[in-house]
Parts: sequence; structure tokens; C-alpha cells
Amino acid sequence: MAVLIDSDYFAPTDRREAVTAILQEADLGANLQMWDAPAEVVSRHQSWMLGPIALTRSEVSGHQVWRTRRHERSTPSDTLTVTVQNGQVRKHEQFGAQTLIEPGACEVIDLATTFASGWHGLGGTLCLQLSRERLGVSPELIVAAHGRLAASPLYPMVTAQIQHLVRIADQLETDPAAAALGESCMEMVRALLISAAGRGPGDGGAIPDQLMIEQILGYVRTHLSEPTLKIPGIAAANNISVRHLYKVCAQSGISLEQWIIEQRLFRARDMLIDRGYAHRSIAAVAGAVGFRDAAHFARRFREAFGMTPRDWRRSTADTNNPK
Repeated sequence: MAVLIDSDYFAPTDRREAVTAILQEADLGANLQMWDAPAEVVSRHQSWMLGPIALTRSEVSGHQVWRTRRHERSTPSDTLTVTVQNGQVRKHEQFGAQTLIEPGACEVIDLATTFASGWHGLGGTLCLQLSRERLGVSPELIVAAHGRLAASPLYPMVTAQIQHLVRIADQLETDPAAAALGESCMEMVRALLISAAGRGPGDGGAIPDQLMIEQILGYVRTHLSEPTLKIPGIAAANNISVRHLYKVCAQSGISLEQWIIEQRLFRARDMLIDRGYAHRSIAAVAGAVGFRDAAHFARRFREAFGMTPRDWRRSTADTNNPK
């Protein structure tokens, strides 16, 4: 566990100024206003890494944080959070709408775009923080899902899961399956967003093409480890023609064959530094993510990440075990 900020480290009269300065120095790309008197400011933040995701717990006194167009330009962000609110009602404005997030409720918050968010009194959050790029969902899908998560039948499960993960986070972070758990959390969040986005006003068909591409990519992620994964099979599994499959992908700017290779490489990169796979050879890792030819895998890995799979595994091991 990493303790990112703890206001108790500072003298009471210095807390508000110190906390604000730390957050600004962290280059989070947002403004912060603490409502309470300096001696009453509370700001505690903890974080645990589970492979591709971060699990965080925060306890913060009354404040408002807001991100502007200037921040978007000067401090781009790739972070998306699925946040369970604690203690106080959060007032959150994003995507042209205002949302009141009650204690125990869950919402998706996109840290890349403009927003204003905060509460009065001592409150907190439990969050899954994910890379939007790794999650692989479009900005339109995030907008469509925002404010609608509770309509999904997956919502109670995801909310309870985040709360449970935080309770046992210290154990999870050191578990050999931490990275695999992080991948499963990515799938869980993706499923929640797709489900929620399809439950808007009317017949739910406001973004059919976008929902279709998310469904296609979700299917591919689930079957990445299968070397026989091919375009005709993907189309058949999603009840569309190959021609329509290519049309939907093209509308989203996706070359599906290339996207599949990229996703396999990302998964292999995580596996190579996961202690749970330390006993497996590089060829075995390549096979586990769907590459039939280890040499082809090594070449594509080097093109993507600037080093061989062996060098990547060795450099990470050296970092974790300094002499």
C-alpha cells in the first residue's frame, strides 16, 4: 500500500495549504478549494496496485475540485474512475449534467474532461482507477453510461465488489494473482459501462453502432488466448456479417486485426512481470495470449515496447530486486 497524502503529517495550521500544494505539485490537472479552516482539513489517500488498475481509498473534508478546458489542453489525462461515495453526498457536474451521488452509490468519472465535483463535511471515496486506453471504450460510451449505472443489473455487484476489494486490499496487492484480478476488474467495469449505456431513455437504441463495437471488442478480449480467433468467427458470435463487422470497426477507427495483436501484447507484457507467471517461459506466455509463433511474438513485442520480452522481464526483476 502506498500512502499518497495524509494531512496528519502536517501541523494543523498548515494543513490546508500543504494539501493544496501537494495536489498541485502532483500535476493532477485540476483546481482545488478546501472549505474548512486550516486546522480542520482532513485529506488522506491510499493506493494499491492490482496489475493494470489502481485501487484507492480517500477520506477528505469539505472541498471542491474542478477541471477546466485549460487543464484539458495542458495536462491530458488517461484516467477513468469508478467511484463509490462514502460519508457525504457528492455534487458532480460533467458532460452537461449535474449528478448527486449518495453515500454507497457508484458513478463513473472521466478525469480527462472538464468537471466540477465535491462535498461538504467529512466524506470519502473508494475507487477503481483505470486507463481509458486499456479499457478500450469510447468517449461516447462513457458519456452514455454516466448517470445511468444504477439502471444496470450489474450495478449492485460492481458496487459491492469495489467495497470488498478495498477491505482486503493489503492482502490482494501482494497476492500472486493481483494482476489477473486487475484484468478481471477491467472486464467487470467494461461490462457495467456497456450495460448502462444501453439503458437510456426510449428503446435504448441511441448508440447502437457504438454498443455493437463494444460488444465486439468485449467478445474479442474474452477469447484473446485462442489462436484460432478469426474475423469470421467473431462476426458469427455477434450475429452480424463479416462485411458489417468491418463497417462497424471502420466507423470507430479500429483495424480489428491490429487491435487484437495490440491487446495480446498488452496482456503478455503484464504476464511477464506477474509473479504468478514467473515460472512460465516466454514461449508459454506467448501461447497463453494467442501467439502461435514465439519468434513472431518477440518481434512484435519489441516493435511495440522497444525491448525484447526477455529484456522486459529482466529489467522489471532487477527493479524489484536491487542489489
